[in-house]
Amino acid sequence: MSNASSHKQLKDFKVFPKHVGTWSGYWIIMDANAQETARFEAVLEQKIVDNQYVQTNTYKYPDGRTVINNFIGKVISDDEVEIAALDVPEWQNYRTVAREHGDSIIIFNVWDKTTGKLLATETINLVNHTNRCRTTQRFTEEGKLKGLMLIVEERIT
Repeated sequence: MSNASSHKQLKDFKVFPKHVGTWSGYWIIMDANAQETARFEAVLEQKIVDNQYVQTNTYKYPDGRTVINNFIGKVISDDEVEIAALDVPEWQNYRTVAREHGDSIIIFNVWDKTTGKLLATETINLVNHTNRCRTTQRFTEEGKLKGLMLIVEERIT
């Protein structure tokens, strides 16, 4: 693998720059039987700064709690970004890579760093300039479906 400096700039990627902005939407979490277990709203701010993908998620729960998580992505190939959480300790156990597909889709895969097993796959589809839909499949260490997530978002800036 070549070093990151030989990869193209994130601003020149085909799909990631299209997702830059502030997005607001609702998240629906489901168990393996597609039964809803949680629902909340979130605002995501996504930008490109110094060739890194910078994201802040602000979750607003029905009980009044607000949680903020920050993520940063570094270019690792001409169509991939490796994502790290800055303030979510359990994310230190995961390797997360997002890859562009076509003109509008980003697919995230999350692996356990110790076992190398796939724990989740998320697809983000930019339906048009102002709407996107995200779906996540989460898996157990044994490879069985653990749960699903549906996120419907609108660009607000």
